[in-house]
Amino acid sequence: MYYHRVVVKKVNIKINKINKGRGIKMNYQKVLSQIESGELTSQEAFNTLYPVKKEKTSKPGKRATFIKLKVTVPEEGKGVNTFLRILFALPIPMIFARMGLRIATRFVKDEDVDMKEISKMLKYAKNTRIQIDSTDAQVDIRVI
Repeated sequence: MYYHRVVVKKVNIKINKINKGRGIKMNYQKVLSQIESGELTSQEAFNTLYPVKKEKTSKPGKRATFIKLKVTVPEEGKGVNTFLRILFALPIPMIFARMGLRIATRFVKDEDVDMKEISKMLKYAKNTRIQIDSTDAQVDIRVI
């Protein structure tokens, strides 16, 4: 009998610690009795026990510092691909990549592409990987 009380007390302490960590304040027995009496449906009980947290405004991601490129052109052969591997062997600093995007805006005539928005997204996209597969080339972009 004494052992049973100790175990129940330890379990209640653990549940209280878990609930404090989540910010949940409720009595499980009370909710179960309300379900049993028919005052609550199962969905309402679930919502009572686990309330939906309010969405926080999203913060920008971590600021990226480098971009690592890997470009392969399957039709051109070994020489061109080796040259591209050597050219992009070192990561490119983000400031140069953003300057390259500004220069690219002169050549892009498409109204749907907003290069300023792409530059802003790249700036805060640390640990992102973009893979582009086309008929002409495969490009792998890692934002570090």
